[in-house]
Amino acid sequence: MRKTICSTFAAAAAALLTACAQPPPPTRPLPPGPTPEEVADYAGALAQYRSALASGNGDVVMQATHTFSLIAQEILSRQDPRLFDADVVCRRYPVAGPTNQRVERMAYEPQLVQYCRNIDWRYNKATIAIRQDLEAKIAAEDRAIIAQAATGQP
Repeated sequence: MRKTICSTFAAAAAALLTACAQPPPPTRPLPPGPTPEEVADYAGALAQYRSALASGNGDVVMQATHTFSLIAQEILSRQDPRLFDADVVCRRYPVAGPTNQRVERMAYEPQLVQYCRNIDWRYNKATIAIRQDLEAKIAAEDRAIIAQAATGQP
C-alpha cells in the first residue's frame, strides 16, 4: 500500500511539474533568402572549389560542388517550399521516359513524366538563380573589403 501511495504521489508531482512548466519560446522561421551563415559557407566552399581546381584535386571539387547544391536546396526549401516538395517527390518516385533517344518522342507522354520534367526544369532554374545571387553577394562583399583596404579605413 505504501508503494502505491508513493508511486501515485510521484506521478501526480510529475504531472503537476509538467503542467506548470513554461512552454518553450516559439522559434522564428528563417527568412526566405540566404542567412549570413549560408553566405559564409558558400564563400568558403567557393574558395575551396577554386583552390581545388588550381591544384587538380577532384575530391575537393566534388565536395565543394555538393556543398553548393546543399546550400541552394536549403534556401529553395524556404523560398518555394511547394517546388522543393514537388522535386523531392519526383526524385523519390522516378518515372522512366523514353529510353531510346532515336525513337521519336511519343505523341502521348504520361502526365507525371511531363510534370516531373517541368518540375526538374523549374528546380534547376531556381537553384541556378540562388547560386548566382549568392556569388553576387560574395563579390559585392569582396569589393567592399577591397575598397575599405584602399582607403585605409577599418
